[in-house]
Amino acid sequence: MKKYLLLLGLASTVFLLVSCGQVFNKGQLNNVGLLLDGTIHDETWGKGAYLGALEIKEEHNISVLTRENVSTIRETEEHVKDMKRQGVNLVFGHGSEFGKYFDQLNEAYPDMHFVYFNGNTFDQNITSIHFDGYEMGYFAGVLSAKVTQTNEIGIISAFENQPEVQGFFEGVKDTDPRVNLHLRSVFDWYDQQRALLLFKDLLADNIDIVYPAGDGFNIPIILEAEKHDIYSIGYVSEQNEVAPESVITSTIQDLEKIYVNIANQFDQGELPSGVIHYGFDNEYIYLGEYGDTVSDEVKEEVDAAINRYLESGSLKN
Repeated sequence: MKKYLLLLGLASTVFLLVSCGQVFNKGQLNNVGLLLDGTIHDETWGKGAYLGALEIKEEHNISVLTRENVSTIRETEEHVKDMKRQGVNLVFGHGSEFGKYFDQLNEAYPDMHFVYFNGNTFDQNITSIHFDGYEMGYFAGVLSAKVTQTNEIGIISAFENQPEVQGFFEGVKDTDPRVNLHLRSVFDWYDQQRALLLFKDLLADNIDIVYPAGDGFNIPIILEAEKHDIYSIGYVSEQNEVAPESVITSTIQDLEKIYVNIANQFDQGELPSGVIHYGFDNEYIYLGEYGDTVSDEVKEEVDAAINRYLESGSLKN
């Protein structure tokens, strides 16, 4: 009987230690909310956010509430109120427009932290994540200038002032000033029809490479370029598998890793308010796989340029 009681006492002690360990090890993260202005099915921006949220769910064993096509302050507030009721204390707004929405309602939710992307608004419980895309565009431009045979390269951007598009232009020109660049802008992230019409126009310019820098239209452009034996650059996610013979690389913002990193910082009480910058670092923002048609010599030259930048911080030789 004494032996039984001793074993029971030991088991109870172990249970209490394990239970206490679980309590003391639990961080600040409860549940996560994700608001998107578009859809999780766009293969780039929205899908990357959704996969990142799923990684957080898996790693922290929590719930994730996702709401798509959110476009007004009223919708945002309704969703945030519902998320609050369901124990969410970290809300991602996947786009720059959520900055102004969060700025209007964050004071009513002091126990929630709001994260959005590519804006300058912040508060004690608002964080803006900036992707510095210039360098990833620059090195894609360096590669393109070394691969082109016609010296005619097309860019189809969502907007003219995208940093990655500016970087791409400079990367091409710094590598070979003789290359002509043809820029067309859709003025929308998702308008596939207009993007395809612009691509048709670019065919008359004898392009042999196209960089479609837009969330909702880059995949259709890549597939259309493949039909015309034109090389392409993937956007946001790794897109070599979309068209292995024609995608020569991708400009990647690894949203899955970034989302998990932000959630981990919040869980540990280390996520600051203000603006956080993610730059080209070969971890979160980087060039993707080289296409099979890119020669080993060109791969080595571009890799050497990237390594010089990572060591020196300078894009120029």
